[in-house]
Amino acid sequence: MRKIDAITKIQASLDVSEPQIITPRAKSYEEHVRHLSERLSQSIIEPVLVKVTSTIIQDADFNTYKSATVWGVARSGVNWLLTIEGEQQFALAFGSDPLDLKMHGCSSSDVLGEWCS
Repeated sequence: MRKIDAITKIQASLDVSEPQIITPRAKSYEEHVRHLSERLSQSIIEPVLVKVTSTIIQDADFNTYKSATVWGVARSGVNWLLTIEGEQQFALAFGSDPLDLKMHGCSSSDVLGEWCS
């Protein structure tokens, strides 16, 4: 996967789904989505193959991510946005070592909802 592939995949999610995010008081939903989308765009990295080794939420999507080819496509500090190769699925994970990431637990096609969870 190349960075342009990650950008295309993320943009496809933003174009087709209405992000499930909580909007802070005094901001419109549209303004908040635009702001979060810009922050996500700034966090996109050259994709890195990663390993998901643990999870916070048991019995969610951990087994799928543990056994699939998974790419880290965005990063902010220890937060990683993951995606499964060939699928329009995203998940949030944590860690400093891309070969030892802890998955939040759930995943979906809602890239912004996952990144902001």
